[in-house]
Amino acid sequence: MIRNYIKVAWRHLLKSKAISSIMMFGLASSIAAFLLIAQYASAEFSYDEFHTNAENIYRIRLDDYKQGVLATSSVISYYAEAPAIKEAFPEVENFVRLHRADGMISYRKPTGELVSYHEKKAFYADSSLFNVFSFPLLKGSTNQVLRRPESVVISETMARKYFGPNNPIGKTLRLSTDWQGGDYVVEGIFADIPATSHIHFDFVFSIQNLLKNQQFATGGWYWTNFYTYLLLKPGTSPEALEGRLSSVIEKHIGNQLKKYKIRQTFVLQPLRSIHLYSQTASEVEANGKIGSVYVLILVAFLILAIGWLNYINLATARGIERAKEVGVRKAMGSKKGQLIKQFLVESFGLNLVSVLIGIGLFFLALPVFDDWIQATNGFHRLQKPLFWVISLTVVCLGFFFAGFYPAFILSSFKPIAILKGHLPKQAGGESSRKALVVFQFTASIFLIIATLVIHQQLNFMQQQDLGMNIDQKLIIKAPKVLRTDSFTNDIRFFKDQLLVHTFVQQVATSSEVPGQEIFWTDEWQRFHEAAADYKRCSMLAVDEDFIPTYKIKLLAGRNFKKELAPDNDAVIINQSALKAFGFATAEQAINQEIGNVIPKKIIGVVNDFHQQSLKTANRPLIFQHIPWNSTFLTVSLQGNTARESIAMLQKVYQEAFPGNAFEFFFLDDHFQQQYESDEQVAALLSWFAVLAISIACLGLLGLALFTAKNRTKEIGIRKVLGASTSSIVLLLSRDFLKPVGLAILLASPMAGYAMNWWLQEFAYKTDIRWWTFAAAGGLAAGIALVTVSFQSVKAALKNPVKSLRSD
Repeated sequence: MIRNYIKVAWRHLLKSKAISSIMMFGLASSIAAFLLIAQYASAEFSYDEFHTNAENIYRIRLDDYKQGVLATSSVISYYAEAPAIKEAFPEVENFVRLHRADGMISYRKPTGELVSYHEKKAFYADSSLFNVFSFPLLKGSTNQVLRRPESVVISETMARKYFGPNNPIGKTLRLSTDWQGGDYVVEGIFADIPATSHIHFDFVFSIQNLLKNQQFATGGWYWTNFYTYLLLKPGTSPEALEGRLSSVIEKHIGNQLKKYKIRQTFVLQPLRSIHLYSQTASEVEANGKIGSVYVLILVAFLILAIGWLNYINLATARGIERAKEVGVRKAMGSKKGQLIKQFLVESFGLNLVSVLIGIGLFFLALPVFDDWIQATNGFHRLQKPLFWVISLTVVCLGFFFAGFYPAFILSSFKPIAILKGHLPKQAGGESSRKALVVFQFTASIFLIIATLVIHQQLNFMQQQDLGMNIDQKLIIKAPKVLRTDSFTNDIRFFKDQLLVHTFVQQVATSSEVPGQEIFWTDEWQRFHEAAADYKRCSMLAVDEDFIPTYKIKLLAGRNFKKELAPDNDAVIINQSALKAFGFATAEQAINQEIGNVIPKKIIGVVNDFHQQSLKTANRPLIFQHIPWNSTFLTVSLQGNTARESIAMLQKVYQEAFPGNAFEFFFLDDHFQQQYESDEQVAALLSWFAVLAISIACLGLLGLALFTAKNRTKEIGIRKVLGASTSSIVLLLSRDFLKPVGLAILLASPMAGYAMNWWLQEFAYKTDIRWWTFAAAGGLAAGIALVTVSFQSVKAALKNPVKSLRSD
């Protein structure tokens, strides 16, 4: 019997190749899209799970409260807190502190050749790093590395980069940095950090030398530069411990905080939640966003639902063609159960082929998808059983629903009515079928509106005036190895060498450049006012050329002078700082004094400019004239020879600073990188919106087919009575477009609410205009009209004699 069912199913598949192909392609595409998003979401939720002690590791976040209101949060804090916490609370088994060690790293080969690079993934760390975390050491012992002040551990990639095939153990690397440089001996090699880690590094230096630095020697409860992680003993309640941590702060710096009118608390962040739930200042790396992941998961289920419902619509519509077959089978004695089995075999067969094609499409698209979203190890993630269990469970549920529903509907046709020529008008329920189309188009229009709003927000941010000029700015990493003892003199010599070239307009130095978060912050107040509150300000070290180079507008006062002495105790502030300190006008602030311990005179006020993307609000910013505290050199170029000028710049740089690596980037490209994640989401939604509307149109095509079949005689009668072809096409198209119109009315408010919620994460955001909804609705209606017009015209042109002929 099963063999007969399969044979009949195969015949019907061959008989209707086109409609079967459409059904399979629509369903396979939706399954592939669902699996792609599912594996992406699976990766996002798997961050840091590879650590053996992941469930017991917590990062400390430092929160500042002023007048009972949360003022700032930061994931960097004091280096003295971890030992004090471990001593005070036995629940803490271990801790590790990390401090950035970005700088230039060099290695002199036995031949005398110097290999040097500027490295951004370098940290100082406690020797407990490899005991708390599960970063595997390939060479070296977890209980021995980083215990000596001059020790360093490197990644396997850096081992190849600096030492080639040679064994790096025992070799010496020189670190040149603004913190604590010197020679360090390689004691171990660790495996490259997995992609699903919230922190990545290539070099780990012993923290002991850093803590001997004059800046930190007596500043254990002053400098907040350290990432601190606690390993709690199993069974410890982090909530209970967190409530008691404030006592450590009160003990060591309680009186000092009262001076600043600040209350500080320590918050324990679970390691596994950092990547998706922490968007705090000074993050080690840019984290993901749980909201974006939830949006993509919703999109995945919407597309899968659209695919299944489209399949059901087409299956039941195609069933009209088999109504007489059902009638004859029932008249000849076939039981309903036998018909159900027949249609189940056909439906399950088509579903199974669709699922297999969908999985095949998924594997084909996965490398392209991973490259697109800049993910790695996509195929490795597929080895996780949880991904396949969840994905296949969802697919199988839809598989059975899509198989059983058409089978029961088609087997319920009444044989007597069918054999008399009365086709079933409610196969599956006409209202139900239209409801499915409404759902499909509601989801599709929702995605179209979301895509349009995201693109509008991106365009809004990228087209806004930044308050400065970042065009044709070449950024060079500042030298760490100098010829003389004076950084200022060496930089002036470099500037003079560059400015003789006509393509160079200006050269400036700074501790940061636009597009980067400023980590240096401090509490400042207005001097000579006893009741003045302290304000948290970002600090930027610049030279006298920085403001003119970036064409930042000076609202009042003057710029720094080239001579150092007059401006040692002078500062320039931005408009946000002007408001924070309570000055009514820029002119009023000139010659006023602000500071922490030593008063600084305000000599100028500049307009607010966007140091970071427009996702971030402008903050109080204080410029200090400290040319020697520079990490970047900004070279302002002119003409169309910017990229051709690099060779000349490199030559001048290496002549001025021999032994330093020449590394550069263009500022406009660098600034644009802040929007990459949003551009990826916009691109993903665009493609999935196209896929969703395409599959939804297949469902509408099924409804058109069903309607045309059911109204054949009605159309014939209308033509006999004189109805024109155009009037019939209008009549059918109007009926087809009603579900689309209802979908527009349903999707618009839902999408408007959802996108207004999404826009809240941006400090500067666009308004959602009415034409966004009109454009999405018009696009959907236009595509739907094109989809059904062919079937409508075909039905209207049919010979009425054939339509009215009795079979």
